[in-house]
Amino acid sequence: MKSEKKIKIEDLVLPLEEQPYKIPDNWVWTRLKEIGEYKKGPFGSDLKKSLFVPYSSNAIKVYEQKNAIKKDPTLGSYYISEEYFLEKLKNFEVLAGDIIMSCAGTIGETFIMPKNIEKGVINQALMRIRNNKFVEKNFFLLVFNFLLKKISQDSSKGTAIANIPPFDIFKKLAFPLPPLEEQKRIVEKLDYFSEKINRLKALVEEVKTDIENRKISILDKAFKGELTAKWREKNSCSDILELLENINKEKIAKWEDECVEAEKSGNKKPKKPTLKSVDEMIVSEDESPYEIPDTWRWVKLENLSFKITNGAHKTPKYIEKGIHFISVKDIRDNKIYFDDTKFISESEHIELYKRCNPEYGDVLITKSGTIGRTAIVEVDFEFSLFVSVALIKNFKNIILSKYLSKNIEDYINKINVGSEIKGGVIKNYHITDIKEQKIPLPPLEEQKEIIRILDEILERENKISEILKMEEQINLLEKSILNKAFRGELGTGNMNDVPALEMLRESLLENRSDLI
Repeated sequence: MKSEKKIKIEDLVLPLEEQPYKIPDNWVWTRLKEIGEYKKGPFGSDLKKSLFVPYSSNAIKVYEQKNAIKKDPTLGSYYISEEYFLEKLKNFEVLAGDIIMSCAGTIGETFIMPKNIEKGVINQALMRIRNNKFVEKNFFLLVFNFLLKKISQDSSKGTAIANIPPFDIFKKLAFPLPPLEEQKRIVEKLDYFSEKINRLKALVEEVKTDIENRKISILDKAFKGELTAKWREKNSCSDILELLENINKEKIAKWEDECVEAEKSGNKKPKKPTLKSVDEMIVSEDESPYEIPDTWRWVKLENLSFKITNGAHKTPKYIEKGIHFISVKDIRDNKIYFDDTKFISESEHIELYKRCNPEYGDVLITKSGTIGRTAIVEVDFEFSLFVSVALIKNFKNIILSKYLSKNIEDYINKINVGSEIKGGVIKNYHITDIKEQKIPLPPLEEQKEIIRILDEILERENKISEILKMEEQINLLEKSILNKAFRGELGTGNMNDVPALEMLRESLLENRSDLI
């Protein structure tokens, strides 16, 4: 008869040199495999759609990832027959009190199955966790979410992982185990802190929403002429029609300069620009989005710009150091951030720069993914753009870059992304959409006054928004409390508790099974 290997208490305890940090004397560092049973769902071939049956009183429910992610056992409508369950999938049954965990795609989402659930099995994207009797489920989940996810990610060599680590790694993950009564006290104390922290977070979210709504309202008033209504009563401005007439003069002047440059370099002269009458530039009254002051006019953006384009349509080859290559992530808070850009070679940049040459004062707008972020170029060195960023070279003596940038921000606030911007899952603000965008154009003097007022008001709003730094402090506080909790530093300890080591010793007397 084959003899079984005798398990010693030392086998259940993490060696001193492997323990991540010091814990109280009546706690113990152990491994996941010693505090529960873990079962990953069956192979996909064992749960093919062809095996599913309509719901009936005898049918067995198939639980899915969404049950763990949305914390709702009632979701889903897949069932298998009782015969197939008994024949093939009995070992994958999930019971009330079991923890299910999503372990593919969105990993690590957990849910304790409540009483009176439908009889069912886990599918291939779930893991079933059954804790030993000396592990409080809510304590386990708190440790898992705070410590084990990070360890799991580190073990998988990534900050975001597509799946849990292999089971031989997963089972060996370290777990700080307090006495059972201490686990309960820690959960109770953390619930108390969590309630207060969540209340603080909710208040911060209210402030953020309030500030954002005020900014949206301020921009709305600015581009309807409401912020400068009193200013207009006291100040006279140049004729907006004369301002628009200057567009053609600027087009010709720019074309003549380009012709001179072409002649000097021996290149072919550029094509003479198409000129429009002022009436052709102005949007008709029946196409105007909303009412604006009599001294303003609606004009399409393409008529206020001599170039609207975007960056590279193909992803270039990135190098360690070279020319800055700007994408959506580099444009935020109305600025271009050059501190974390990718780089391309000089030769690739030269080719891109021929069609898309950002220069001082030009306006950039993100047009894919996160749409509508704007920034004004305020550097003199050359850089290149990805296709997700559009470049607008506006007539700066007709429309101020900052006025245009803020107006685009206001426009994005107003539109319905789903219906007015073409695109699928990732919305895109196409170049054709940008060209067709209607701009409420005041005289140049009033544009300056609008920007002055906006700068003043929004600066005041930004000062108010400094309280939002509290959000970061709250998150740090939350991490600090959890960190103390799992080090035994919350002040909830009681040396009269049955030590965790004794709980492990008791488990040696019980039947153990490693289901992974």
